[in-house]
Amino acid sequence: MEADGNNIQAIEFTENWRNVVLTKKVAVMLEFTEKVTLGPSSMVQNDIEQLRKSGWGDRKILDISLIGSYYTFRTGMADGLGVELDEGIAGGKLAREIHNRKITSAHI
Repeated sequence: MEADGNNIQAIEFTENWRNVVLTKKVAVMLEFTEKVTLGPSSMVQNDIEQLRKSGWGDRKILDISLIGSYYTFRTGMADGLGVELDEGIAGGKLAREIHNRKITSAHI
């Protein structure tokens, strides 16, 4: 899959989201996602409470956690097996799943 404008924008956002003007709700969600993805063993109850205080409900918190944990699992499996992931294909499937679940900025 070739990178198109949407993929490039998504990659740029992923790498620079702290430099983008976001609502507090979205920023808290991204901080949580980054932590659950990069350091899941460091998660504490307060991380979830911050999401709730920002307006996230339990179902959305579960979805956020599942997506972040999925990437951690997928990367760990690929690293352990020496597999290189095709980010374009995997990312497209995840994007469709997010769309199907209606986890979009319109609901944030």
